[in-house]
Amino acid sequence: MPIYRVTVEGKDYRVEVPDPSERPVRAIIDGELFAVEIEPAAAAAAMPAPASVQVQPTMAVPQVAPAVKSSSAASGAVTAPLPGTIVGISVSTGDAVVNGQELCVLEAMKMNNPIRATYPGVVKEILITVGQQVQHGAPLMVIAEA
Repeated sequence: MPIYRVTVEGKDYRVEVPDPSERPVRAIIDGELFAVEIEPAAAAAAMPAPASVQVQPTMAVPQVAPAVKSSSAASGAVTAPLPGTIVGISVSTGDAVVNGQELCVLEAMKMNNPIRATYPGVVKEILITVGQQVQHGAPLMVIAEA
């Protein structure tokens, strides 16, 4: 798996890319999973390279969107950003959560991927159990916005 070291506005990030040819690209940035859209001009530069890469100011910076907020976010559903196995659940029904709080951990490709809240709210329903295998897009839990 290609691993990059990217500097954006003076801050260094460790970026792991399981499959650079996948669209959108799944990027694990400092341990957190993101879906990354790469502009065509930057795609050639995003192909596997040496372990250390510095983004030059003249290159297009990829647009990064959290993978955990699905199009059904209006309904409060938190969905799986990739297929895997649930290895931990960090909240219970009725818990208040804040933006960025870990909700559960999904193991995929031998990596633990924390699934985080993308807005504050209250956990209304947990639809998964530890050890359960889930597919991409599967509903994990429902959070009512605060």
